[in-house]
Amino acid sequence: MYSQYQITRTKGFKPLLCDTPKILILGTLPGGESLAQHQYYYSNSNRIWKVLCQLTGERTPTDYQQKKDLLAKNHIVLWDYYESAIRPDSSNDKDIRDGRPNDIVGFLTQHPTIKIVAINGFGKYRDFGITIKKELASIPGLSDVKVLRLPETSGSNKNYGWGDLNKLSMEWAQIFDE
Repeated sequence: MYSQYQITRTKGFKPLLCDTPKILILGTLPGGESLAQHQYYYSNSNRIWKVLCQLTGERTPTDYQQKKDLLAKNHIVLWDYYESAIRPDSSNDKDIRDGRPNDIVGFLTQHPTIKIVAINGFGKYRDFGITIKKELASIPGLSDVKVLRLPETSGSNKNYGWGDLNKLSMEWAQIFDE
């Protein structure tokens, strides 16, 4: 049961969009550090930037503008499945309640150049990736969009066999397969 202090709605960010997007990376909802800094994947424990740099050969960005430039150069959009939700602890997505999803299908319809949706986490794939995949399969013009089940880039995933950055990056390399 949630106390009166824990019942607050966490609101996510708008998509971090670029010109001619090809890849949409979907998380769940920004964590506490990201929300405080108004930046996707702000926490140093999240390895998304290291993975993307390893795959693209780019240098690790040192500020948010460099991160946005990296995404734009590689036609990557960041967004989250939930527009908002009640989540007492940002380190545990299993505690999410009353999640209000973003309109992923509508977004993909507006951005037909996106052909890959990368679900950042196996649990997230189970929770919403499968549903997205089924929805897209039945929509003309979106049925060719691949929905990928990828290991979580969060530092907490290191304990589940994904501590090796090379192994994690090899799995994530699928986002560039078209």
